[in-house]
Amino acid sequence: MADAFASLEEAVLRDRYALLCEACEDRPNGAAKEDEAVLLALEHLIEQELPDLARRGSPPTFTDILRSLRYEMVRFREFCEYPVLSGKVVVGLGGSFSAGKSSLINALVGDRKCLVTEVDPTTSLPTYLVQGTHDTPEVKAINLFNRLITLSHSQFRTLTHEERERYGSQVSRMLKSVVVAHNGFNWANLALLDTPGYSKADEESSLRTDASIARSQLNSAQFIIWLVPADKGTITEDDIAFLASLDKHIPKLIVVSRADKHPEDTIGKIVDLVRQTVTQRGIEVLDVLPFSTRPRQPWSIAPLQEYLEQWNHVYRDPGFTRQFKRQFMAYENYLGEARQDAQRQLSRFNRILSLSDDSGVQSDLQSLQRKCKNDLQQLEEVCASLKEIQQTFFRHLRQIGDRLTIPLDEPESLSMLQYTAVNLQSMLQSLATLTGVTLPHDPDLELWRPLTRDFPLEHMDRLLRRDSLAIGETWQPLMTDLPLKNRERLLRHDRVDDRDIWQPLMGNEPLTRLDTLLRRETSRYASLQTLHKGAKE
Repeated sequence: MADAFASLEEAVLRDRYALLCEACEDRPNGAAKEDEAVLLALEHLIEQELPDLARRGSPPTFTDILRSLRYEMVRFREFCEYPVLSGKVVVGLGGSFSAGKSSLINALVGDRKCLVTEVDPTTSLPTYLVQGTHDTPEVKAINLFNRLITLSHSQFRTLTHEERERYGSQVSRMLKSVVVAHNGFNWANLALLDTPGYSKADEESSLRTDASIARSQLNSAQFIIWLVPADKGTITEDDIAFLASLDKHIPKLIVVSRADKHPEDTIGKIVDLVRQTVTQRGIEVLDVLPFSTRPRQPWSIAPLQEYLEQWNHVYRDPGFTRQFKRQFMAYENYLGEARQDAQRQLSRFNRILSLSDDSGVQSDLQSLQRKCKNDLQQLEEVCASLKEIQQTFFRHLRQIGDRLTIPLDEPESLSMLQYTAVNLQSMLQSLATLTGVTLPHDPDLELWRPLTRDFPLEHMDRLLRRDSLAIGETWQPLMTDLPLKNRERLLRHDRVDDRDIWQPLMGNEPLTRLDTLLRRETSRYASLQTLHKGAKE
């Protein structure tokens, strides 16, 4: 570091000193000056009251909940400090170190010097790019004291991973994020987020690792562009693992960068291989696009610009309230399950106590009963405290939202529920295991496919009652034009082992006694057997 200082000119040293002083500023300014009290109250709830409550009862994943709340709070401060971001659709750029993210941004704005693009230095800070109105880029940043500072474009370009070796200081460690307003960025409703390249493993000595920062920032975006260098030949296992760790509901677009380094047919094979690999690994992507910054290449930037143009007309909620609510709900769900377990355990103790005549056993049970009641009461108190913290938290959020004219009301819990498809095969296997039934053959996925298609039911309410007295018309829609490719395998599951009784179901003959069949009593199948024998004759 001393050698770096010695090699710097006096003007550069003065500029670095001024930059360090600016980065260490801790006096309120900007939007935070007006909202500082409310923001501090929000941070107090996250950093003090929630950890205190967790000591009385918390889920095993509480550290993950707390970390997510902290990251979301950092993002919320960014939006408070940069009101220009409040209505933007955030498009996150991700990838490994030197994957070409900065080069892609420079190509989009038509400015090779917008972000640092040398081979070795890589962006060390989450950087938002928005549409500007001035001829020169405007750069603002938030430091560790949550203060808004202004940087020159030349100062911003020094904030790289090699900053310490080049300048003998590391100002980037004093900053949380940067916003660059550039008039070459043509999408007024978008904010392009350049994240640091992720590392292979988080450093245990610090939570502010590039991987953690990139993951949290990308999960807060509305769209994700993931860059894969063509030099790799395909998408790497590290990339796949990182993509799998991101929110699967965020639309993702993969861009194969540096396509000019290989022949056109090779790039085509790389694109096909990347698309095939992510599909096999269960990662959904919108498309895989090759890209090169060099002119006169077949891989133009036009397809990517078309996606950006589409996203520019999409309204997306910033998602603060939903992200915060999701973490509180994770805590609530744990407490709800713990309360149910305690109540069930208390009911068992009460039942056993009423049946036991042994005084020694009764004494032990009463001791366990008292402990269970105390645990249940403590859980009730924790639930009440969590509800109070949550109400206070969203009340403070709403205050800031009113000033920024952003709707920040607490979302309803029901609106946060995520519906998933029902796996009939696993349900059948679980039921067979529970009842001690051995299935003669492994169920085939094709067997269940007709039952999982979208099909209107006029009497769904009656069907869901599962009443043995339900009339046949309730089930009729399920039997109309319903092809089964594996009927012979389905018939093997009949305990009576008389396939003839099922034959009418496989043909077009009308069933006059369907209500009798649905009672599942083998003695009731006589009419079906008679019907089938009559048809044969």
